[in-house]
Parts: sequence; C-alpha cells; structure tokens
Amino acid sequence: MRRLMLLASAWLVACDGSGWTRTEKDRPAPRAYMVSSPETLLRGAEIFRERCSPCHGDTGHGDGILAELLPIRPRDYHADAFEWGRTPAGIVETVALGRSGVMPSFRGALDEPDMWAVAHRVWAWMPPSRRAQDTPEALAHWRLP
Repeated sequence: MRRLMLLASAWLVACDGSGWTRTEKDRPAPRAYMVSSPETLLRGAEIFRERCSPCHGDTGHGDGILAELLPIRPRDYHADAFEWGRTPAGIVETVALGRSGVMPSFRGALDEPDMWAVAHRVWAWMPPSRRAQDTPEALAHWRLP
C-alpha cells in the first residue's frame, strides 16, 4: 500500500492534468540533419541536381528535360502552391512516399539525412508566404513514413 501511495504521489507531482509535463531540457532534440545549415543546403543542392533536376529543373522551376514528357507538370517550387509539404518534414514525407503516381518514392534510394537535405533545399526556394516551420515538438517525435 505504501508503494502505491508513493507512485500516486509521484504521478500527481509530474502530471499537470493535461498529460505528462516535460521541461525543455527533458524534450528530445531534433536530429542534427533536421535543422537547416549551409552544409545541409549544399548537400541538398547536390542531391537535387542528381535526382530531381531531370523533372524539376536545376533551379526548381519545374522545367527539367523530362518535364514535357510527364503527364503532370513537375512543381515549380518558386511559384506553385504546395498541396503536400509546406514544412521540411512534410517535404521529406513527399520525397519518401512519392506523389501523384508520377513522382517516385525515394525511400531506399536516399537515406533519411539526404531526404532532409533535399527538403531543406526545396523549402528554401519556396516563397516565405507559402512555407511553414516544423515545431521542435514535431521534430522530436518525427518518424520517416
């Protein structure tokens, strides 16, 4: 009984009524590659040039050499509205899963850090009014789809 009372007391101290409370220092930090940096953007540009530019063009304007052959025009990251992925995490999801039956999944072809590097490159091209930030909480719990 005494052990049960100690557990109940600890629970009441730790719980604020809306769930388990965590302090900033207790929250897991996002993995380093989830945060944009000059190195990440350079890596993303390199991968984009190799893997994405045939459809999306070298600078992300949807004007790659294969663009005219596709049934759906590739997205112009500078101007088109984003149906999927207004945050880097959302863009990673699109890279991992593919979209519209035209864009292939890059799961298995790119590792998770490389997907994030591409996502940061694409996100940087988006007009500020169309992009959103990932929250630290979302990044701390994010998993590759």
